[in-house]
Amino acid sequence: MLDFIQYLINGVSVGGLYALIAIGYSMVFGILKFVNFAHGDLYMLGAYLVMNLGLLVLPIGFAIPAGVIACAIISVTINYFIYRPITSKNRLILLISAVAVSLLLENLIQLIYTAEVHAFPFSLPDDVLLIGERLIIRQMDIWVTLFTLLLALLTWLFVKKTKLGYGIQAVASNRTAALINGIPIDRIVSLTFFIGGILAALAGTLQSMITNQLHPLMGVAAGLKAFSAAVLGGIGSIWGAVIGGFILGISESILVGLGFSTWKDSLAFVFLIFILLMRPQGLLGKKQLVKV
Repeated sequence: MLDFIQYLINGVSVGGLYALIAIGYSMVFGILKFVNFAHGDLYMLGAYLVMNLGLLVLPIGFAIPAGVIACAIISVTINYFIYRPITSKNRLILLISAVAVSLLLENLIQLIYTAEVHAFPFSLPDDVLLIGERLIIRQMDIWVTLFTLLLALLTWLFVKKTKLGYGIQAVASNRTAALINGIPIDRIVSLTFFIGGILAALAGTLQSMITNQLHPLMGVAAGLKAFSAAVLGGIGSIWGAVIGGFILGISESILVGLGFSTWKDSLAFVFLIFILLMRPQGLLGKKQLVKV
């Protein structure tokens, strides 16, 4: 029983990072109704931007906010120059464009920094708390989990309780009706990409601070797992993304603890296939009627 509790504890912080990326997936899908597969690479890009500022011997209190905001601006720029001109076209074109952007970012970072693993200039406190004789809790896991829940709550409050949030809900609900009512759709979409970029960059930075390293392809697996978490929780739902992220992170930890570590990266796709077959709208998603 204690071993199972330890697996739960170990998986919570990883699930929190998946949740941060998954929220961005959900918000963009809610607005544009397409999966932005380049979103996982913003996770990687944000960490590299923060690393650059850290290598300039800038304090952590400046390097992280500046790097994260720079990544969010890049996210908005990608939408403005690549996605926006083709939004009205076939969704398959948008999907292919997202894959192309993903490959572009990965290869660009490899061209600049090579494909080697790089050391990250900042790290989280690695002190541990011992509960009883066997349970171990890392302080960094506590902080990452609390930070994730705080960001999820702030994002949810922004979407549900502010004027700009009402605009996001309106565009996600009915783009045509939102346009008729004078809602600036392009600004709302840009805001969504900005928020998603911030969350992805923060997740990548936190992961790099935990492992003390980063590499150009770190966003591939994390992005795909976060997408699975978003679908599992109900893509388009903020709290669904959070729940899906935690379920996936904890499940991976349990799988590793049981000695099946080689299957860990496949678990996200097992969840994805299962949820699409049994409940396509996800755990917290709502069924949608589509007029044909």
